[in-house]
Amino acid sequence: MLSWIIFLSIPVVFLIIYLYSFGAPASAIEPHICLVLNVLAALAAVRLLSSLVLKGKIYRAVSAIAVLLVGLCLFLSYVLALVGLKYWGRVTTVDLASTYAKQIPEFLGALGYHPLVPMVASAAVISIAWLSVYLFLSRYDWIPQLREKTSNVVFIALPCLLIAIASISVVTLSDRGWGRLGEPFSLGIFPEQGTTAMQSHPLELLHSSRIDRDEELVRSNYVASKAAKNSNVILIVVDALRADHLSLLGYKRKTTPNLEVLRYEGHMSLATSVISVCNESSCGLRGLASSRYLDRQATKPVTLEEVLKKNGYRTNLIFSGDHTNFYGLKDVYGPVDSYFDGASQTTRYINDDRLLINRVDELARWDGVPTMFHFHLMSSHVLGSRFEDTPSFGPEQSYVGLVSGSSNSNMPELAANFYDRGVLQVDRVVGDLLKKLREQGYLQNALVIVTGDHGESLGERGRYVHTHSVWEEAVRVPFLLMNFGNADPGKFETHSISSQIDVAPTILRALGMPIPSTWEGMPLQDPAVPRVVYFQQAQQIGLIDARLPNSLLKYWIDLREGKEFAFDLQSDPEEQKNIESKVNDLQRQEWRRLLANRSAALASEYRENLLSRANKPASH
Repeated sequence: MLSWIIFLSIPVVFLIIYLYSFGAPASAIEPHICLVLNVLAALAAVRLLSSLVLKGKIYRAVSAIAVLLVGLCLFLSYVLALVGLKYWGRVTTVDLASTYAKQIPEFLGALGYHPLVPMVASAAVISIAWLSVYLFLSRYDWIPQLREKTSNVVFIALPCLLIAIASISVVTLSDRGWGRLGEPFSLGIFPEQGTTAMQSHPLELLHSSRIDRDEELVRSNYVASKAAKNSNVILIVVDALRADHLSLLGYKRKTTPNLEVLRYEGHMSLATSVISVCNESSCGLRGLASSRYLDRQATKPVTLEEVLKKNGYRTNLIFSGDHTNFYGLKDVYGPVDSYFDGASQTTRYINDDRLLINRVDELARWDGVPTMFHFHLMSSHVLGSRFEDTPSFGPEQSYVGLVSGSSNSNMPELAANFYDRGVLQVDRVVGDLLKKLREQGYLQNALVIVTGDHGESLGERGRYVHTHSVWEEAVRVPFLLMNFGNADPGKFETHSISSQIDVAPTILRALGMPIPSTWEGMPLQDPAVPRVVYFQQAQQIGLIDARLPNSLLKYWIDLREGKEFAFDLQSDPEEQKNIESKVNDLQRQEWRRLLANRSAALASEYRENLLSRANKPASH
């Protein structure tokens, strides 16, 4: 009995963290416990059968190995699930884990560890764990006691029955669809089951199917422009790139010298910041590609890449990082002419941006066909490789293991130094890419866009990394648009607030191409109009209201904590003073109703909470 209690305590602790720290649905509990019990049944069967042929210390040693292997597999699965939730807002998939497993030395090196150290430490821990299990079984093993109390027939039949039950469970796992209930093992093995369920931003199946149906109509009815400018498009998306850490946009440190030279040379048509739709890659990249807020993102959206292809462009995706196994991102963009990411090679660490430079070196000279390049950089990401010759801004430390604070009072400074070194490297990689593309003729007539998929926390309010916040540092990213050669993006208006979903429409307007009717963003060449932009990360949902003159009001609700926040970003851009209690009640109710209308990407319990708040009568 004691051994069962110890074993079951592992999934119980995980489920508590899974539900209360990451907002998983309660529907995940029952199927997960069922799976764990099946695993324990299989383990019991193996031990029962081994006791028939092995005796004494040999049996105990083999049994300890079996128990340890199952325990380690469970523990590792839980750790990977929590790591995925922490850094990507998703349970780590088997494919994603296997990709990184092939590059463990490079991965550890990027985190600042010599591979030999964790290997020795792991071997020591496993040895101690095995010895502990062996000693435990010498005193508390229930199998010898069962053997004494049962007949040989029953003792042989029992493991056969347990194996049959476990085998049926494994064979039928994919058909049960437990991933849609949020069961973590199913989401890791069958990530497609999480596309409308247990992700940071779930969409109900009927809602999702309506979006997909409308998207197909737009796709079939889209007509390419006969008068398009056909400038080449170089879209550079940088993972976890904060707008306020670019010296080009006013940051105190010189992090973007190459970009500033391009501005001095007259190439910079637009240098501003926009609000990302979320604080993680999957929805941020979808928002960029398909100009949609979270609650209206399609399974197969009409993307910028697809529209350019319909207008005669050759499309090339060249990514650092793993988009192949990262929750279907490779397929989001639609059919392209060439695709490459870090998972497509084994020569370098998967998150090393020198992969992009090497890939561009292999390109042929431009042949005059309008071309799109979509690059994804990882240099500013906490898991991105920092080059040895990238200068440092001072003592630094990776903050990869942090989420909500550190006992080291210097950690914010160390993290900022580490991050800023990554931004400086981004600037270098962008400069190298453009230099090579210029040499190969692609900048004779080209628009170059640099932006981010989401922001990053660097100790502000005790927070680090991403996937957990909607503060300004988490959702405000740069939007830079440069023109080279004959390209002319037009004149840009001054907008008090812009969204990540405006990036794709701005590019199409610069090219003179029709904008798909389901896109929600607006071209920044258009005159500024009073508007509201939206953002969300898990249970935190909010808006920025630019409809009133001389104010820029940001309002958001943390539905898990039941807290509301409001800031005037014009007078308080760092969100230091919460003015929610001073907001007019009628205004607050209007904001709640607006958010309720955008709440389809909330888990059901949070959506009901928001709808309840929105329907609460306002006092006059």
